[in-house]
Amino acid sequence: MHGTRAHRHTVTISPPTERFATMRPEPGASPGTLISDPKATPTVVHLTWYNSHHFEEKQLLNLADLDRIARPAGSLLWLDVRGLKNIDMVQEIANRFDIHPLALADVVNIPQRSKTELYENHLLVIAHMALLIPIPATTVDANADPRIGQGVLHMEQVSMLLGRGWVITFQENDEDGDAFEPVRQRIRGARGKIRSAGADYLVYALLDAVVDGYYPVLEELTKTFEELEELTLEKPAPQTGQRIHSLKRVLLTLRRGIWHLRDAMSALMRGEDDDDPTQSLMTKGTLVYLRDVYDHVVQVVDMIETYREFAASLMDVYLSSVNNRMNEVVKVLTIISTIFLPLSFIAGIYGMNFDTTRSAWNMPELKWLYGYPFALSLMVACAGGMLYAFRHFGWIGKPPRLPRDE
Repeated sequence: MHGTRAHRHTVTISPPTERFATMRPEPGASPGTLISDPKATPTVVHLTWYNSHHFEEKQLLNLADLDRIARPAGSLLWLDVRGLKNIDMVQEIANRFDIHPLALADVVNIPQRSKTELYENHLLVIAHMALLIPIPATTVDANADPRIGQGVLHMEQVSMLLGRGWVITFQENDEDGDAFEPVRQRIRGARGKIRSAGADYLVYALLDAVVDGYYPVLEELTKTFEELEELTLEKPAPQTGQRIHSLKRVLLTLRRGIWHLRDAMSALMRGEDDDDPTQSLMTKGTLVYLRDVYDHVVQVVDMIETYREFAASLMDVYLSSVNNRMNEVVKVLTIISTIFLPLSFIAGIYGMNFDTTRSAWNMPELKWLYGYPFALSLMVACAGGMLYAFRHFGWIGKPPRLPRDE
């Protein structure tokens, strides 16, 4: 699996741009061909069923246990599949619920763009969740994913299949956090209308949890950019420019994850049209809530675009600060060279080897009693005069004061 993955002792960080290097079948392969990722985590299936009165959740060791679970008629079934390494188990789930091969290929061959696809008896929704994985600073490669607050960004594809009375979700792994945990807590505590609503409402709740996961990332990005802005203005260093560039890549990753979700949400909300077959799976009551999720998606997209513009401006400020510091260094060196120019001229004049015994005009100062102190005093006077002139014109020290308006 591509992306960030936290282990007990070491952390491997891959560049966020690799996150969207899609695993594709070989050219000419039949539609629906599944590609197994050797880096994928083992497959674990979590089952949750509930109605307005009862709920139960457990981990399935094999899919045969699904047939032995006694659940009341009319209850809603939610299978949460974490990890895509066991392709046979994923294929068996697809066979049990009559999932279209193309839908299963979009689930397994990650990552795909966020989208909505309607099939004969089920609906596929693909989104990308953003999580901050807490990682010690010593285990992070600064050239890969930069620290955002106390962690690094982890992007993961989430696939949701909605059928009549059931929902199946697929997550890439079971190690790096779970954006669906708030939804599980609502089911356990029977908070809100989730226990009495249908499967389409559960899909809404899951999508809402995925989109809400972007806000903590953006809040930490705000703090990070404020810190970088202060460093850029006060003490720009090469590491500052590297961090700004890395954050620009992170923003690009976030944008890729959320941008197409707007179109996916629009496709779901088009179910308000009576001629749209999506309405058979998404009720009008749930579509009202989906509009709220759509508003959140638009807000997140706007915030990311604002941060991208700010990052570009911050990079310009950083480059300007570096150039200004370089100009200051060049100015100081130029002033030093300019000050020593008349001193070198005086030293060169008195360093000429004219025979003073042949003519009285051949450097008579060399016979003065105080000729050497005179030469040094002349050098000091020239250097002092030039320093005074430079300071008067504002080339060194404080700039000259502008006259006040009376």
